[in-house]
Order: sequence, then structure tokens, then C-alpha cells
Amino acid sequence: MKTLKAILFITICIAAAYSCKQNSTVGKQIEYFSIQGETMGTYYNIKYSDHQKRNLKPKIDSILIAINQSLSTYIPESYISRINSASDQNISMGADPHFIKNYNAAKKIHRKTEGLYDPTVGAMTNYYGFGKDRRVLRENVSSSTLDSLKALVGMDKFKLETSTTSSQISKAHANMQIDFSSIAKGYAVDEISNYLLHHGCDNHLVDIGGDGLAKGLSPSHKDWSIGINNPVENSPINDFALVISVSNKGLATSGNYRNFYLAGEKKYAHTINPKSGIPEITTLLSTSIIADNCMIADAYATACMVMGLEKSQELIASLPGIEACWIHDADKDGKLEMTFSEEFEKWVK
Repeated sequence: MKTLKAILFITICIAAAYSCKQNSTVGKQIEYFSIQGETMGTYYNIKYSDHQKRNLKPKIDSILIAINQSLSTYIPESYISRINSASDQNISMGADPHFIKNYNAAKKIHRKTEGLYDPTVGAMTNYYGFGKDRRVLRENVSSSTLDSLKALVGMDKFKLETSTTSSQISKAHANMQIDFSSIAKGYAVDEISNYLLHHGCDNHLVDIGGDGLAKGLSPSHKDWSIGINNPVENSPINDFALVISVSNKGLATSGNYRNFYLAGEKKYAHTINPKSGIPEITTLLSTSIIADNCMIADAYATACMVMGLEKSQELIASLPGIEACWIHDADKDGKLEMTFSEEFEKWVK
């Protein structure tokens, strides 16, 4: 699954794979392992401790494949693609736990953001050329076109009823599209973390394309160090705006500085306001969210980019346990400035 968000890479600052470390907390030698691969149109990088020295890559790959087969809009036969391509407004399908979990989480965040976070924005995303079907560049979009796009957007127009074996989906318009790209990577990170915890790998860091979740201790017996990319065009993945140190937290970053195009003199970014139907360009370049899990961090990072600096600051201040770092233009000379929510700075190294 290719993400509609900018892929902001996280570099995991830990020792080389297969290095043995002595954990003074438990008095036992803990060996750390590293596995890498590709998923959702990006990479994954996982570090984990395991006394049993198991190769967990095959099972982790199978989990990621199952999530992709459910949620990828780039796979024509995926669960979500079959919903989007259905010509009927009412659809009966088998129950898919990955889809259901993403839908329920997205509904809650949609309400919390008063509709500014909306996974049904797919029609607008495709229209501006940021979806799976690349289209021509758009300039001077008419009000009638915007109205027709808005008619296809709205979580309140998309309903899901489930039982243990089946799901009933209804769309207000057959052409409505739903896309969990703004939350699915974070969800996949959490699912892999849950798998590792279930198998006794209490110390780990899971990173999928820049969305990460840290648990326990790093090989240095400390919290995990994670670098947040500098939000500048063509910046290398090891060019950090700051480094944070966390454990038992998820981190996700969203930004507009990579995924955009120019049409004439106008800049179109992939973050689209579902209410106006217009791609958002503000002084806000990126938002990094720390939360108890990566799925929530992922979705709120996107929501903040839609809302802009001031409105998203108000939102984050109202959400217990969620902290943010905003990187934005401070002046016309392009100087960057960081703004932290109340508790974010305690994680900055």
C-alpha cells in the first residue's frame, strides 16, 4: 500500500543486529535481532530481543501481507478495493477484522476533529492526482466541480454493520471511496508490536515507512532513540530536525514537503481539506505525534496537517496522552521553527 502521506523516514539509532547485551534490570543476557523488508509501498525495519533466538520474519511478513490484502487500494482484489469498486450502494461481504478496526478508529477520530479527518476523501485525492490513479494537474477548479466532489465525501455517508461472520456496507453514493492510508501503516506497526509482545519479545522497535512504536529497552538499556526528518525538500533520511527518546509509545509524522506538485504557480499538496475540497497549503510543514499506539498517532498527524498550526494546537491540547511537535515556516525567508505541545519536550534528547 502506498501512503498518501509524505513518507518521513525514521532512523533507528541502535547497535548492529545480533549484538549481545547485558540487561542489568533482569540480570540476564538479552540478544537483539534485526529484520527488514518491504510492505505497503515502503520499507519496514524491526529490532527485537528474543531469548529463544527465533526467526520471526516469515510470520511477520504473513501478517503484513494479510493487512495489505485487506486495506491496500493498490491491490484490485483487496477487501477495501472491492468495496470501492462495487457498483451498488449496499454491499454484503465477509467480516474482515483489519478493515473493521481501521473503520472504527477512523470514525472516532473523524468525530474528534469535527470531520477534518476523513478517510472518504478519496474522490478528491484522486481528482488532484494523489491517489492510485494519477491524473492531470488541476488548476482553477470550478465551484460546481468542488460541489460534485464534496457529494462523494463524508464518513457520515458511509455505514458499516458487522456480525462475527459478515459485514454490511452502505454508501450514500456508489462512487464513494474509502482509504485508510492515513492510519493503516500505524495500525500495521501496532499489530506487529502486539505479535512480538505475545511471543515474549518485550523489547522492540517496529518502524514501517516512518511510523514507529517502541517497547521496553534498546540494546543500550535505555529508551529507544528516534530521529525525526528535517522537513525540507530532498533532505536525506538521516537529516534530522530533532531526536527523541521514547519507550512504550508510538510516533508518526505527516508532512506536505515531499508529496506535492506545481500547476502553474500554484502548489498542490496531498493533504486535502474534506470540507473545502481544496489541498491545504499552510506554513505548517510537518507534524509529529506521540501517542500510546502508532495507529492513533498516524491519524492525528494527518488531521493536524489538514487543520493547520493554530487549530491543531487546540486539538492536541484537548486530547489526554497525545503530544505533538509542529515544524513550520517562521518567516518569509524560509526559516523553520518548532513548536511543542505541553509535554512533548520531555522526550527530546
